[in-house]
Amino acid sequence: MTKKLVTGAAAAALLLATTIPAVAHGEGKRFHESKERHDIMEVFGKGFGKISKIMKGEEGTPAELPTIARKMAEASSKTKASFEKDTRGMEGFTEAKDEIWDNWDDFAGRLDKMEQDAQAFAAAAETGDMARFGPAMKQLGSNCKSCHDKYKADLD
Repeated sequence: MTKKLVTGAAAAALLLATTIPAVAHGEGKRFHESKERHDIMEVFGKGFGKISKIMKGEEGTPAELPTIARKMAEASSKTKASFEKDTRGMEGFTEAKDEIWDNWDDFAGRLDKMEQDAQAFAAAAETGDMARFGPAMKQLGSNCKSCHDKYKADLD
């Protein structure tokens, strides 16, 4: 049972780590708000990537999972604020689609849910119980993916 959960968690982490890099609009250097958002989201990308490596036994140990999950939960608390300023039309690079601000209530609700999921994920990681960790990570990843599918420009 634990092996099945670890395998499922590793598969979910790998899927998320490979889908996070995804065509964006704008050219050149990121503007301040885009960089801030990117830096916050990188916490998730790197976190899922590290979790995947731990689960596959490539590096690190499961003892690191609570720290990684806490960092992701901390980042989640900053995410919505980083998008509050409407940056449509700003000069520079961003993956943020204009639809974010066209559908702010939906987007903001998704970020609120992501924050709740990230907090639950961190709590599950603290227990060390893989039967809680795997489903919590899957829930968080599912939330991330649903938002990226609708509101993040593809990077090709």
